[in-house]
Amino acid sequence: MAEPLIIDLDGTLIRNDLTHELVVLCARWKPWLLPLALFKLLTDRPAGKRWLVGLVGDRIDPAHLPYDPLVLDLIAQGRKDGRLIELVSGSDHLLVERVGQHLTVFDFVQGSDPARNLVSANKALFLVDRHPNGYLYAGNSSQDLNVWKTSKGGFGLSAPASAYQLRDASNAPVDIAEIRKRPSLVKPLLKTLRLHQWAKNILIFVVPGLLVAQLDWADWIRLVQGFVCFGLMASGTYILNDLFDIPDDRAHPTKSTRPLASGTLSVPVAIMATVGLIGGGLVWAFLLSEPFLVVLLMYAITTVFYSFRLKRLPLIDVFILASLFCLRVIAGAEMISAPPSSWLMTFIGLIFLSLALAKRYVEVSKSTKDGKIAGRGYVAQDAPLLLAFGAASSFSAIMALAVYGLLEENRVIQNSGVLITIAAILAAWSMRIWMMAVREELDDDPVLFAVKDHVSLICLVAVGCLILFEASRPLWSAQF
Repeated sequence: MAEPLIIDLDGTLIRNDLTHELVVLCARWKPWLLPLALFKLLTDRPAGKRWLVGLVGDRIDPAHLPYDPLVLDLIAQGRKDGRLIELVSGSDHLLVERVGQHLTVFDFVQGSDPARNLVSANKALFLVDRHPNGYLYAGNSSQDLNVWKTSKGGFGLSAPASAYQLRDASNAPVDIAEIRKRPSLVKPLLKTLRLHQWAKNILIFVVPGLLVAQLDWADWIRLVQGFVCFGLMASGTYILNDLFDIPDDRAHPTKSTRPLASGTLSVPVAIMATVGLIGGGLVWAFLLSEPFLVVLLMYAITTVFYSFRLKRLPLIDVFILASLFCLRVIAGAEMISAPPSSWLMTFIGLIFLSLALAKRYVEVSKSTKDGKIAGRGYVAQDAPLLLAFGAASSFSAIMALAVYGLLEENRVIQNSGVLITIAAILAAWSMRIWMMAVREELDDDPVLFAVKDHVSLICLVAVGCLILFEASRPLWSAQF
């Protein structure tokens, strides 16, 4: 009879590690218990795993885990070859059992229990006792080296180079076939950073752009540094948000492909990147300006609270998103010690409230009928209301800008015609955004859509040029 095929779970059958995700879920739903969770894992790892499963394990859905198709094919081939297929993992047995029940392809399932951490040498001893005539093993990490040494061969998936140079107790080479090479972390990490979202930080230059005639090169250099600081902070909070949203993203039709949700980026790497980006952004901001640091801290705190809870509260979530855009404008104003006008902040707040509502409208309209939106407080029936709220916010923003242009006397841009033209362009652009949202031609993120869409770029560039033209009038008009 052919040797049984033993499949590892974490990093092999699935591209993620369930224990790491349990820690993140604890931080997300029971943050006050996180220190205790880490202490338990450090002092008694198997007992700590079981404790975490009891605490937050119900939030892991086996149906949405990122199963590796290469391993599923390997299992199917092993079944054709007449092999017993077994799932043996270092993850807690309760979770491993649920995975086995979901897939229904395993003849035997075993995971760690409070008395035994089924990894490395412990797993090797368990398998040798269970299969004294030998077995094949599919694994991925350095912890699997001891298991491969006691096997008759197997398969490596993103395994270290040493896995393919192993020898058994008799010094005979162990035949390990490389099924998947170790992937580069650069691409999934860059995707998770969402560098394209740095485009939102252009709002830092709104107030300085209105006062361009009063600034020198030193001011602009500081503003560029502020732009980068905000970018680092934004990327760090995006990763943090993705960490907290792993279960919800896996149930989403498009977000399931995100690196953390799909398992192409590991939780430890994501955590280290988050700490480095947020910490680096705060230190840099401190060196630039204390008022700027305060605004950046407000942005970070608001984003963290949004990720923890506020994003799940309908309507409150969109106001929070709009406020994050306003903070970018305030940050740029603080860099040059020029408080923005109430009219400007009203316009900024309302226009980005409209875009946030458009984002939610698209998500809700794509949901199943009468279904809830994963990780949100909305239901499918909310779509007409979100459309009405979004359109109202959009036109209120344009009216605020138009009234400002017609009635405000102490404005930076004195030409009313220019301001009315800007209002008309933005009105047309906003109407187009909502029209495409209703037609389901809009991406989940309207800001991302605007960066990619040629018509949107033309409109926004035209607005920027008009503002700079008028704001710089004192510089060039003196030459004539």
